[in-house]
Amino acid sequence: MTLTVRVISPKEAQSHLEALASILADCVEGGASVSFMPPFGQDEAKAWWPKIFASMRQGETILLGAFEGTELVGTVQLAPAGIPNQTHRADIRKVLVHRRARNAGAGAALMRAAEEEARKRGMTLLTLDTATGGAAERLYRRLGWTFVGVIPNYALYPDGRPCDTSIFWKAL
Repeated sequence: MTLTVRVISPKEAQSHLEALASILADCVEGGASVSFMPPFGQDEAKAWWPKIFASMRQGETILLGAFEGTELVGTVQLAPAGIPNQTHRADIRKVLVHRRARNAGAGAALMRAAEEEARKRGMTLLTLDTATGGAAERLYRRLGWTFVGVIPNYALYPDGRPCDTSIFWKAL
């Protein structure tokens, strides 16, 4: 099946609420350190996404989705800095790929599309943070992101273990 990645409008995002919640809940269940702790399931994920939809309507978040055919299997958020002296940069947030769609290029496709969208919007610098030592960190290194350093015990994994966090940047 062909994978496509594109920007999702706030209205379209709302129509994909079930899939968005499923992706987020699956990532947390799979052990990803993406801000949430158990118990966290479909209901909690569905309650979180409307905050992102509001942020999208305000222009504070750009959501990109990876689709296998018509099925949404992953997302990434591009968050412009939104302050006068940093209009050239954005943060990459919440790179989420459902476990059943991993290792098929969705993460890399989402990142490339986010970088391209940032370029289209005149941005020249992106930053992100990720759990140290995981598959996402290896992906960012493969895609040419520059490693800055590690912050020890920055967050927790869903099972409660401390999670070191690696910081990256990329010039566009």
